[in-house]
Amino acid sequence: MTGNNFIDAGAGWHTIMVRSSFRSNFNNNTFTDCYREGAPWYHTCLIFYRYNETIYKGGNHIVENNSFTNYQSAVRVLSFQDNNTIQNNVFETGFHSVGLWNWPGGESTAPSGNLIKNNSMNNTSYPIAMDYHYQGISGVDNSVLSNYISNCTVRSIVVWNYYKNFTIENNVIVNSTQGVWIYNDGVGDVRNGLIKNNTIHTQNQGIISNSDYTALIDNLTIINNTIITIEGNAAGNGLNLLDLTDSYVANNTITTNSTAGSSAAGMFIYFNPNLQVVNNTLYSSIGIEVGGVSDRTTPYIFSNNKLYVTDYGIFSNNTYAEIYDNLIEGTCDHEQCDILYLARVSKSGIFSQEGNIKIENNTITNFKESFGLFITDFEILLNEVNFSETAFTINNSVGSLENNLIQNTTESVNSYRSDLNIENNTFSNFEKGILVFNSSIDLKNNIFMEGDLCLDVIDSDYKLFGNDFSCRDTEYLIRYNLRINIANEEGIGPKDLDFKILNSLGEVIVDSQTKSEGYTDYYLINIIAKSPDTDVFSSNPLKIIYNNNEVEVNIFKNLTYNHTVFGILDTRPPMSTLEGGESLSNSTAINLRVQIANNPPDFDYYILEYLVNVEFSEWETYGIFTEENITFEGSNSKEYRFRSRAVDIYGNTESKTDYEYQVKIDSQFPFTQVLNLNEDYYFTGNNMIDFEWISDDDVDYTSIYVSYTNFTDPYLNIESVTWELVDTIIVYSGDTYQYTLGKKGHYAFTLTSTDIAGNMESKEEFDVVFNFNSKLDTISFSEFPGRWGSDVLEIDYVTSNFNLDFEIMIALESISNSNGYLTWYSYEHDIYEGKVALEGLQDDTRYYMYAISRDLAGNVENPLNTIEYFSSSGQYDQKYSLKYEPLLDWNYTFQILVDNDLSGDYETILERGMDQSKLLPNQFYLDYDNNTIFFGGVLTGGFVPNEDIEGLNNIKVVYSGVHAIFEVYTGEPESATQLNVIPTNTTQIVVKFLVPKDMKECKIQRTTNISKGWFNQEIISPCAGGIKEYIHNNPNLDEIYYYRIVIEDEFGHSSPSEYRSIDMQEVVKIYSATESKDNEIFGMDSIIPITALVGIIMLAFGGVLLYQSKKSEELDENVSVIESKPVAKYKVEELYLIYKDGRLINNLSDVESKTDSDIMSGMLTAINDFVQDSFNTEGDLGSIDYGNNKIILQRGANSYLAAVIYGEIDNFFKGKMINAVRNIEKVNSSMSAWDGDSESIVQTEIYLKPIIQETQQATREMVDNYFSEKEIVMTTSYDKKGDIFDVKIHLSNYSANKIIECKLKSEFNSLNLNLLGIDPDVFYSFANNSFTIGDLESYNEVHFNLKFQSRSSNPTNVEISLKYNQKGREGNINSVIELV
Repeated sequence: MTGNNFIDAGAGWHTIMVRSSFRSNFNNNTFTDCYREGAPWYHTCLIFYRYNETIYKGGNHIVENNSFTNYQSAVRVLSFQDNNTIQNNVFETGFHSVGLWNWPGGESTAPSGNLIKNNSMNNTSYPIAMDYHYQGISGVDNSVLSNYISNCTVRSIVVWNYYKNFTIENNVIVNSTQGVWIYNDGVGDVRNGLIKNNTIHTQNQGIISNSDYTALIDNLTIINNTIITIEGNAAGNGLNLLDLTDSYVANNTITTNSTAGSSAAGMFIYFNPNLQVVNNTLYSSIGIEVGGVSDRTTPYIFSNNKLYVTDYGIFSNNTYAEIYDNLIEGTCDHEQCDILYLARVSKSGIFSQEGNIKIENNTITNFKESFGLFITDFEILLNEVNFSETAFTINNSVGSLENNLIQNTTESVNSYRSDLNIENNTFSNFEKGILVFNSSIDLKNNIFMEGDLCLDVIDSDYKLFGNDFSCRDTEYLIRYNLRINIANEEGIGPKDLDFKILNSLGEVIVDSQTKSEGYTDYYLINIIAKSPDTDVFSSNPLKIIYNNNEVEVNIFKNLTYNHTVFGILDTRPPMSTLEGGESLSNSTAINLRVQIANNPPDFDYYILEYLVNVEFSEWETYGIFTEENITFEGSNSKEYRFRSRAVDIYGNTESKTDYEYQVKIDSQFPFTQVLNLNEDYYFTGNNMIDFEWISDDDVDYTSIYVSYTNFTDPYLNIESVTWELVDTIIVYSGDTYQYTLGKKGHYAFTLTSTDIAGNMESKEEFDVVFNFNSKLDTISFSEFPGRWGSDVLEIDYVTSNFNLDFEIMIALESISNSNGYLTWYSYEHDIYEGKVALEGLQDDTRYYMYAISRDLAGNVENPLNTIEYFSSSGQYDQKYSLKYEPLLDWNYTFQILVDNDLSGDYETILERGMDQSKLLPNQFYLDYDNNTIFFGGVLTGGFVPNEDIEGLNNIKVVYSGVHAIFEVYTGEPESATQLNVIPTNTTQIVVKFLVPKDMKECKIQRTTNISKGWFNQEIISPCAGGIKEYIHNNPNLDEIYYYRIVIEDEFGHSSPSEYRSIDMQEVVKIYSATESKDNEIFGMDSIIPITALVGIIMLAFGGVLLYQSKKSEELDENVSVIESKPVAKYKVEELYLIYKDGRLINNLSDVESKTDSDIMSGMLTAINDFVQDSFNTEGDLGSIDYGNNKIILQRGANSYLAAVIYGEIDNFFKGKMINAVRNIEKVNSSMSAWDGDSESIVQTEIYLKPIIQETQQATREMVDNYFSEKEIVMTTSYDKKGDIFDVKIHLSNYSANKIIECKLKSEFNSLNLNLLGIDPDVFYSFANNSFTIGDLESYNEVHFNLKFQSRSSNPTNVEISLKYNQKGREGNINSVIELV
């Protein structure tokens, strides 16, 4: 569109609207009056706008060489209209010439890529604006270049909110209100702007940046601009920069109003972290005012700038700044300038308040005050300071001055309440180099020259080292302010009292009078002075002189700081106090102490006065003293009162109306007697000892001295050991005390009294001695065997003390039938040579044994009530060994408690885990076989007790234990069974047999003549249970072979099987017949079983009939000898299991003749009467004597067992009875409600038969023999089955000696009897027709059987005789028995 003239066009709205189109060209057009009266500012001559919400993009338009006159808005480019060029146009008189706008709302993007270039704009409010009306997205890459703007009434160029990467360059702005204005109101994104090479002449600020403090303007670059402003206040700042980050200002030339009274700054900079200001030239009243950054990591940097100012060079306010390599020059030239040496100077070169500043390598000249530092941390180095009244004014600040050159000053440094380090500086041409007041200064290696006074220190701390003081008048001067107050004790001082102050030379430096209330003026006193070519002079010590009651008072004072010296006008006497000891003294020498209050320097002496006894009438003077401690010598049984009166040098004397100390003298010694301990030596296991005593009435306290020695020998000779005093107890009231003993040993006690006068009783001997052992003197046994094969067990024992007494407790149960609970009996044991002999042990019985020990101190150790303590290491896999074998059944306790928080309470109760490899967090494991406790591990789990760091023994084990658990096996092992002898042919015989269970050895024995003995063919060791096989190869075909199996257990007990025999001649016949009939139906596989059935194998008790042979009389080592056992002391004849109300449940009998029914009825009546009286009581029911018998009673919960005994029983028998009752009641759990049906009570005979069978072979005659005076007794009896007689022979040795070489001989009529054999097998001698029995121990007996076969029906006698040797003498007994 070209060459058009638009006048008052647009129908009251926009003249031309271009909507979402591209590449339009508007040139050489004229737009005049393109608005109507009252139209808004956005009534536009030419506007580029979107079409609608979906068609919204446009651009690449050119607007050039057009003329716009009298408009609201001339050209506006709205959102999404990009890459347009507006150039070479003329804009005259309007509100808004060219604008880029983010419009309309929503997610609009401000225009981008637009070029506004080489336009002329005059008399316009807002010539160029990158503006917005709605929030949106920033436009980018817009440029404002080479435009000429004049007479702008508001802001020449505006950038607001949504513009990035913009450029403002080579523009000329003249006669305008403001130049360039950059703003972010908190919702926009303004960054990466370049303002370059512009010329700006404005009434107000040249370039302005600002925000609302929530969104800063980032990375603005301002370079090479020329700015001139006119306004003489903050509105006339050249650069007014707020809220920039990471920005750069360089190479600008700025001139502002510098006339008198102007406060315009070349740069006004606040809240601009990381701003760099470099190489700028400023002509202004205030060069740079800066503030608002206190973070040391984002400082202001000012470097290489030139500041020509009439007021302040750099004004730093509450900020962190670094100032390098700048030239700051005062150029004040108006009538209000400060005058220094007839020359005008500016106010201050660098001024900082409440900041942190580093100033390096700057040149500062022509200021009244080159540096003003107030409440500032600073570091100032390598600067050159020239021509100033005060180079450094430092107030309430901390910092260092190093390597600076300061010259041509009235006062180089003036410090007030600051902490300074001044080092390596050069001060020249000054009146006063450094003045410090109420400060701290460290002055090192500085050079002072061409000055009058180098250093003036007033009321300050100072350090001087290595300085070169070359001053004309005084090198340095140290001064302190001094004031004096002269007053009486109430603080009231006189006015016009004369005083003088003299220096160390005695020269009067102050001669004056006091003012109101006795105070003087402050006087600044020269304390240390150093003048050229003279030594250092010190006025200390000062002497202050005044009069008190016409007595001259001198006060000497080393003055090292500012303070007030107080002088006293003394009108009061000194004050004294007198002190003594106790009110009752056991010495005639009374020690007194007199103290003078506050130790006044005017004290002269004191007077000691006293009164005597009850009259206390007249005070007497003892003397005049000055020392503090004196001794008054009194008399026994008298009472004294004392007082002191002090006197000062002015004659003031203290007045007192009463006494200060009263004392009575008593020197009688008290006496103490122990009442409740009559002996002088005791044993004790109790750690608590009670004392009771009497003493005199005036006793103050009783001392109990405790001496100790660790010896525990009984009845210790107290003179033979060294005693250590371990405790002293003071008892102030009462006449009893309980003392707690510690570790074991002897404790000796001495009780003495001290009376209230301090007289102390003395004793040469102990009152009483205790031998204390809180821990029992223990007993220990050698290792018990777990299994034992004899009825006597000898165990070694050791006691920790010869005087230890102990009692052995025994409980027992059947190995095959465990008890429900244990019954304990005291065992009367034999002791000799450190051994305990347990005798009468029973077969198939498990024994539990522990010892209750008692020492002389009365301590009792009972393993059934054991508590053990251990200290945890806190580690995994802890294990601890128990002292005893724990009892885990029969409701005995086994409990582990842990004090895991080390509080003293065992709060954690653990459970026993049964699988050590898988323990729960609250479990432990008990290795029962080794009496060892295991705690948790990394791999096993379980509880891990915390470390017992305080040594509290934090593991507690409560359990019932025993010294030993062992099993006794005195009987023969089970014999082999299923013995079969099978020929496979004539050259091989197979012997098979069954071993019932695992044994130590199995001996396969063979013989061809039983009377010659048996011979081992093979020994299997160990011998596991099961079927075994032995093969006999190449047997003699003319022999008859006998085979048997002898089983031997671990204790050497052996048991032979029945033997089997085979006649090899018969075997030969069978196999010969088989070989001659190879073609017959029957072969060997059929023949052998058949012939076995019909007699090839001869099976009978004892094998074949014994026959006589003269081949050998020697006893082979493999032939058994009969084993003995203890003699019968009693016989069980009747067992009655009776319900608790008297009803009979079951009865077992083993009497030699049937009990008469009347006798049995009477016996049961006697039992019932006795039991009903005793059943509800506690303890053992006891026994009843009934005729020749004794009835033994043991009870359970619901029944009792009565045993009718002939003879004398022991505790082991009672244990068997109670175990039987308990097991029966355990099996019959409903027995408490028994209805009388005896068949409902089951398994009674299982538990009762073993008791009665134990003495089944015994007779009353055998029992009587035990208690008679007979020594060697043989009894015989027989049983008959068919034609077989089983003659039972019992041989008993009741003597105290063993009988040896026992041989048994039987005489009988061979026409009537045939001897089949002896059981068990023994050697038979054909020479003298005797069986070798062997040896028989004292109080032992042996049982064996002779088997005969009857050959006729006639009665016949058998005479049994025994020959033996006892103590070298031969003996002989015999017995005749008739067999019918």
